Amino acid sequence: LKETYTVTMVSSGQAAIDSARMNRPDLILLDYMMPEMTGKETLEIIRKDDELKNIPVFFLTGVSDRTKISECLKLNPSGYILKPIGKFSLLARIRAFFEENELDNL
Repeated sequence: LKETYTVTMVSSGQAAIDSARMNRPDLILLDYMMPEMTGKETLEIIRKDDELKNIPVFFLTGVSDRTKISECLKLNPSGYILKPIGKFSLLARIRAFFEENELDNL
């Protein structure tokens, strides 16, 4: 992704929240399984935070358990992408999201 976008990587859900507060990103990619808290727990905090709640969040994860996916989808992420996914497929999904939302804002 670094070839196309400015990317900041962090190692935990809390670090993602802290980083997003300092440098509001255009998009957050979360894994479900992360240190300290899950991606679902991280997204719950993001959705409750007035500064962060409107940032688009995608799950990029290998977690394919239907129950866990359903719990995440209740939080209205902008997408749920299962790993493994190729570089070009991931870039296409992100690009399509931004193009679609750009049209929505016209």
